[in-house]
Amino acid sequence: MITSVPAYGGQSIDASIIEHGPRDSKKAALTFDACPTSKEDEYDERVIEVLIREKVPATLFMSGRWVEKNVERAKHLAGQPQFEIGNHAFWHPHMLEKDDERIVRELRRTQTIIKKVTGKRPKYFRPPFGEADERLARLAFQAGLITVQYDIASGDSDPGLSAKRIARAVVNDAKGGSIVVFHMNGNGVRTAEALPEIIKGLREKGFELVTVGEMLKKQEGRNGRR
Repeated sequence: MITSVPAYGGQSIDASIIEHGPRDSKKAALTFDACPTSKEDEYDERVIEVLIREKVPATLFMSGRWVEKNVERAKHLAGQPQFEIGNHAFWHPHMLEKDDERIVRELRRTQTIIKKVTGKRPKYFRPPFGEADERLARLAFQAGLITVQYDIASGDSDPGLSAKRIARAVVNDAKGGSIVVFHMNGNGVRTAEALPEIIKGLREKGFELVTVGEMLKKQEGRNGRR
C-alpha cells in the first residue's frame, strides 16, 4: 500500500499515485504491461485476441524499448480504438534507485518513441516493478504523466498459478474502481487462458470494463485537466 502520496479521491490526482478509481462506481480497468525481456518474442498475441473478441477496453503500458523492438505491433495496438496506450519507462529499471535526471530521461524517451511510432502521446505512467514514491510521481507529473499503479495484482507472471486460480482471485477481489495488472509480453504464463473467465466473471458481477482514462475522466475534469 502506498501512503506517501494521496491516493485517488483526494483534492487532486495530478501528482498522486493512482491505485484505483472511485469505489462507488461499478467500473474496473484491466491493464497490461509490455516490459522488455530477453526473449526473442515479447508479445502474447493470444491476450490481445481475447480482448478484441470480447470487445474489452484496456490500457496497455508499453516500455520504450518494447516499442522499439515491436514497432508494427505497437502501431497495430494503438490503432485499435478500444485500447489506451500508457508509458512503462524505457529500459524498465528500478526507478527509485535512479536520480532525477535518469528518471526524466526514461519517461521522456518513452513518450517520444511512442508518439513517433503510434502518433499518440501517453497520459498515464505505470512504474516498473510496481515501485513508486512521491519523488517519482512528481517527476512523472512534470513530464506530463499521471502515475498509475493497481489494487489487484493478477499474479499472471507466477508459473505456479493455474489459470483458474488467477481468474478466481481477480474476480473475487474486484471492487468498484479496481485496476488489475497483467502482462502482454509473454511473462504472463496463463494470462490468455485466464482472461475469458475473468471477463465473464466481472461482467456477471455487474462491472463495466473500461480504460484507466475512462475510469478517471470525471475526477480529472474536476481538477481542470484536459
